[in-house]
Amino acid sequence: MLPGDSAWIHDARYAQDILDSLAAAAAVADDYGEPEKYVLPHLPFRVAADTIGQIRADMPPARPGAVFLMALPAFQLEALWQVLGVLQRARDADEDAAEVLDLVRDYAMHCLLPPRRVDEVVTDMERVLAVLSLDIPAVHTVAVTLLLKSERDDDFRSARDDLFAAWRAVGIGP
Repeated sequence: MLPGDSAWIHDARYAQDILDSLAAAAAVADDYGEPEKYVLPHLPFRVAADTIGQIRADMPPARPGAVFLMALPAFQLEALWQVLGVLQRARDADEDAAEVLDLVRDYAMHCLLPPRRVDEVVTDMERVLAVLSLDIPAVHTVAVTLLLKSERDDDFRSARDDLFAAWRAVGIGP
């Protein structure tokens, strides 16, 4: 279930760029016999970057107050979770993620306007996953109503309001 205000994913464009860079760096490291240099192989970084790009491209025009239903394969969510774990380890100065920290910090500080800190990158990735992984009863009510093209009754409106409240709790929407 996705909010009608697409700013949450369009604002993640820079995260997609960082993940593209991590995928490329991990692929080069693997070619040089250092597959653990960026903690994960290049594929999870590539899948995570492509997933953000896919969602950004598939989002309908912004419609505040609307909700959209989008299905993602489990492997895409798993890649996003794996990458988030690596970014969290880097933020927390895990020695094994030192190369990730260096790349993300350099990219975020020198290639982005405005520059961002590593903890902001992690927070934005957490926000994306909070939307994509939200699993509360309201999601099921709204999804069933949308899938069956049922009447949008009081239960639907109440569930939709619960979704909006959950998204606001993670900093998405008004």
